Amino acid sequence: MAIWRIKKISDLFLDIKTSFLHALTITLRRDRFLLMAVICVLPVIIPIFVALFSRAMFRESGLEIFIRLSEQVFVHTLTPLLALFIGLIGIREEVDSLTIVYLLTRPVSKSAWILGRFLAYMLIATFLLTVGLVFTFFACIVLGSIHVDFIGIGLLLQYLGVGIMGLLGYGAISFMLGCATNYPIIIGVILFFGWEKIANIIPGIADFWTIQKYLDSMFPALASQRYNRAVMTVIGSFQKELFFVSPLRATITIILLSTSFLLLAIGFVLWREFSKDRVVGTR
Repeated sequence: MAIWRIKKISDLFLDIKTSFLHALTITLRRDRFLLMAVICVLPVIIPIFVALFSRAMFRESGLEIFIRLSEQVFVHTLTPLLALFIGLIGIREEVDSLTIVYLLTRPVSKSAWILGRFLAYMLIATFLLTVGLVFTFFACIVLGSIHVDFIGIGLLLQYLGVGIMGLLGYGAISFMLGCATNYPIIIGVILFFGWEKIANIIPGIADFWTIQKYLDSMFPALASQRYNRAVMTVIGSFQKELFFVSPLRATITIILLSTSFLLLAIGFVLWREFSKDRVVGTR
């Protein structure tokens, strides 16, 4: 019995490895990988332009620009974009081309198929995010007030860690949408760039139902004053009270949410009958 269980575990890891290598190979050959690589490196242009064209007495310091780019561009914008372009589209590509029908008829565990592809997504997305953040960090050094020292490298690693947690959370949701719905890209854009932005501005506790809420809680405390937001309306200005969540609790929450959404993705793959009619939406 013990030998049989060990064999089953080894077969599962083999299936995960097979799915991982297949997804890695396919994704690296796609144009979207090159597109996202270019987009992740584009923020480097901002500190370079500031150094070349802004007057020294009026321009922002390298620390301020790096903090702003790390939070607003990399964590809040690029992590959901990477989840949509690398994670979600990778799943939908298999569904829309109907290759998923042939993949799932092979003697490969469906849960291993999802996990292998998710690991490939995390590896590729983390690599792109790391390259973009590191290049931006060194570009901001030119502007001063941030250096290649213990504090500077620590700040870079903190933002990289928050970005990876964002990739984990947004990626799990993207995989679930790709396996559960026929229009996952539209729903993903609405969730990540519509609902999340609105929920983190309007008064109340709606922001607890977003990934961004927990990512903001993991940002370095020195970064900026982010606990006093105002909502501008036709009536006036309302202060948004932000309820504090500790970085540890935020990390645990994102891990639990990611695990739940991945389990849902596996459940939908096991439950759905992927046929041409259902993919096209002509049930």
